[in-house]
Amino acid sequence: MANKAEPLTPLMRLQRRRRAAKAFVAVLLAGLMLLIGIVLVVNDGRNYRRLMIWIGMEQYLTRPFVAAPPPPALRARRMTLVVDAPARLTEPAAATEDRFRLVPRLTAHERCERLGEDGPVPSFQAVGGEWECLFSRELGTAAEPSVLFIQVRGTSSSTFRTFRLKLSRLDPLQDEEMFRLVASSIDRFGLELTPDNRRYLSDRIRAGNAFSSKMEGYRISYERERDDDRRSNLLITHLPQISVCGESVATTHGYPMQSSIAPVILECLPMR
Repeated sequence: MANKAEPLTPLMRLQRRRRAAKAFVAVLLAGLMLLIGIVLVVNDGRNYRRLMIWIGMEQYLTRPFVAAPPPPALRARRMTLVVDAPARLTEPAAATEDRFRLVPRLTAHERCERLGEDGPVPSFQAVGGEWECLFSRELGTAAEPSVLFIQVRGTSSSTFRTFRLKLSRLDPLQDEEMFRLVASSIDRFGLELTPDNRRYLSDRIRAGNAFSSKMEGYRISYERERDDDRRSNLLITHLPQISVCGESVATTHGYPMQSSIAPVILECLPMR
C-alpha cells in the first residue's frame, strides 16, 4: 500500500537519535550561555569583574571602570545688569530725611567765622559790594608742615561765588587730618550737599584723581598742580539759578490767593 510507513532499519534509528541528541545539546548550551551572560552583566558587570579577577585575567579582559563625570554645574541666572559705574550711583538712595534737611541761613561774615571754630581766626573783608574770606591753617610740626588755605569770594551778603581750597600735603602724616578738615570746612561754610555727594567728593579727593562734576547747583573741580603733586586745588563755583522763583498772586471768586514757589535743584553728574 502507498500510505504504509517505510520500515526503519537499525542504522536509521541510530542516526535519528543522534540528530535529536545534538539538537537538545545545542538548545541546552544556548540557554546555559544566555543564563551565564545575564548573571555576568547584571549590577553593572560586577560578577564579570569578579570572574576575571578570580582567573587572573582582569588586566586583559575587564573593561576599565570609569566613574561617571559629574553633571555640569547649573549657571546661576544673573538677575541684575552688569554696570560699570561708581558705587555712589549703584548704592541705595539716601533717606528722605538726609536729603531734605534745614541749613541755617547765615550772612557771609557769619559763614566765614564758622571756618575758624577750632583753629585760627579767618580774615573777612567787604569792599564795593564784594566780599572775601581768607582762612589758613598749618597741620603738623614738621619742617614743612601741611597747609590748608581757603579763599571764598561773593557779591551778596548770603551767597558766595567761588569757594577755593588749596591743599598743600607736605607732611604725609597729616593727610588724614587734612581730609577731615576739608570735609568739615565745606560743612561749616554751609554748602548744601547731600550725604552721598559729600562722600563722593571726599573719596575723589582721597584718591587724588582730577575730576569736574556738576551737582546740586555747584560746579566742583579738583586738580593737582603740575610742578608739585603734593599740592592740589579744589574749586567750588556757585551756579546761578535758571528758574525764577518767587510768589504769585491769583484771584478766585474775588478773593486773592497767594502761593510761594520753592526751587528744587536737579543736576547731572558728568562722568570721565
